[in-house]
Order: sequence, then C-alpha cells, then structure tokens
Amino acid sequence: MTEFKELEEKVTTGDSKKEIKEELETEELREEIELLRKELENYKKIEEEYVDRVRRLQADYDNDRKRTLKEHLEHIKRANKDLIEKLLPIIDNFEMALESGKKLKKEEDDFFRGVKMIYENLMELLKKENVKVIDPKGEEFNPEICEAAVTENVEGFKEGHILEVIRKGYMIDNFLIRPAVVKVCKKK
Repeated sequence: MTEFKELEEKVTTGDSKKEIKEELETEELREEIELLRKELENYKKIEEEYVDRVRRLQADYDNDRKRTLKEHLEHIKRANKDLIEKLLPIIDNFEMALESGKKLKKEEDDFFRGVKMIYENLMELLKKENVKVIDPKGEEFNPEICEAAVTENVEGFKEGHILEVIRKGYMIDNFLIRPAVVKVCKKK
C-alpha cells in the first residue's frame, strides 16, 4: 500500500506519466530480479546435489574397481598356489635324485649335471613367482609354517629348536603352500 501512496503523491504532485511508468517498470524489474535470485539459489542447491551424487558414484566406482582388482589378484595367487602345490612332489623327487647322485659321487656325470640344471631352472622360476622355500634348520619351531614329525633330545641344542628339516616347506606371498616337516629338540 505504501507504493500506491507514493504513486498517488507523484500523480498529485504533478510528476509525469513517464516517470510513473518508469517507476512501475523498475519495481517490476526488482521483483523479477528477486525471483531470479531465488531461482538461482534453488538451481545452485540442485547442482550441489548432483555434484555430490556424481562424487559418490565416482567413489563407489573406484572402490568397486579396487575390490575387483584385489579379488582378481587373489584368484591368480590361489591358482598359482594350486599349480605350485602340484609341482612340489616333482621338486622333492629332483632333490632326492640330486642327493642320491651326491652319495654315489656322480656329480661329474653329465646326466647328474643335467638333472641339477633342470632343478635349478625350476627353482629360479619359482623364485621369480615369489615362492619362498621354508628351510628352518636351527631356528625355533614355528607351528604356523612347520609340522613337527619327530622330537629328539640332543645336547647342544635348545629345546624347541629345529634339528633337521625332513621335508622343505613352501610359501607364495602370504599363502602357505606346504608346511616344512621337521625334527624338533625336546628335552626330557
């Protein structure tokens, strides 16, 4: 109502129609500007919501990609573990053949050297695939990586220390493929 009084005063005071028209247009423009500001604020909120959604979707995608990659690597490691587990009896046979050759003093024999070369190549390949040999002779018994097959009381060794490795164990990364089978010192 105050606007109308101002307009009445202008009309009664002799202001021209042009000035009144300009004043009305200005007021309309102010109202339109205010309306546009509110609309802009509303659109900014909507934009923030969409940006937030996009960020969340991106984070979900990254997490999913990382999880899938990790699972894929775990599958590969398990497959490698299974394959290496199947190779271990062959490696054991190579080691027995090499020990027999040493006992028979056949180390200069071409056949013995060929078997030794094949064994060394196989072990080098396993090393490249992060396979570690568990050979804990002289160390303290660790039930996480060893199986005690025999105990014996031997002077000069501490109780719980490994006297002999009966069969080597193997690990790939953090996976135990086969525990080492050992003889442990046990005091009576």
